[in-house]
Amino acid sequence: MRRDNSTYRFDLVNDGNHPLVPLGGVRYFLDTGSPRTYRHPRGPARVSILGRKLTLRSVPSAPGVLEAGSDLLDFHFDVLLGMDLMSELAWRLDWSTRTAEAALHLADESNTTWVGMPPSLRMASSCPTCRVNKGLEVALLDTGARLSYRVGDPPATARLVGRTYDFNPFLGMFVTPVWEDHLEVGGYLIPIRFGQVPEPAPALFEAMGAKWILGSDLLRAFIVTFDFPGRRLGLKTR
Repeated sequence: MRRDNSTYRFDLVNDGNHPLVPLGGVRYFLDTGSPRTYRHPRGPARVSILGRKLTLRSVPSAPGVLEAGSDLLDFHFDVLLGMDLMSELAWRLDWSTRTAEAALHLADESNTTWVGMPPSLRMASSCPTCRVNKGLEVALLDTGARLSYRVGDPPATARLVGRTYDFNPFLGMFVTPVWEDHLEVGGYLIPIRFGQVPEPAPALFEAMGAKWILGSDLLRAFIVTFDFPGRRLGLKTR
C-alpha cells in the first residue's frame, strides 16, 4: 500500500451501468463485489495502476464463459479491479461528472451523509456492506452489479416490471424477473430496479446476513465515497 496521500484521478465511464476507468489503453472495471483482482482472458497479464506493477491471473471461470458473458451484455473490460486493491484506498465515484479519484484519504465534501461500511461478515474478503431500510437489513455494496438483487422473495411493495438476462462469472448466464421499488440508504429513499439472486447463491448471502446486493442504483443516486480505510460510505445528492 502507498503510505503517502497521493491522489489518483481518472475518467469514469458508465458502460451499461458498469463503472470503468480507461487508463493507458486498459479498461479497468471497478468491482467492489469481487474479493480479488483478475484479468479478463482477453486482457493483459501485467499492468501498472495505483503506483503498482501487477501480474494478474485470469478470472477463475470455465473456459469461454467470461467471454460469452461479456459478449451477451456487450460489456468489455480488460482488468477487474477487486477489493484486494480497492480496499487500500478511499474512492469517490461521480457518474454525473464522469470522474473518479482515489487516495489514502479524501477530504470530506460538504453535504455528504456518512454511514458505517464494515466488511461483509463470515466472508474471506473485505467486500463492503451497509445497513438499509432503517437499519433492519444488510446490503452488500457491489459496484460490479448492473442490477441490484434481492436475496429471497421481493418485498410486498415491489412492482414486477419484466424479465432480463444477466451474467456472473461463477453462476454463468441466467434470466431473472425484474422489480421496481424504493430502498432506504443513509436516510434517503432511492429508486431501485432489482432481480432475484439465482440458485445456489442465496445460501451464501444468507450466511453473510445480507438481504440485498446494491448495485448500480447507488451510483445513479449519489456521488459516492467508498472510504475503505475509514470503513464508512459517503452519500451526496447531486
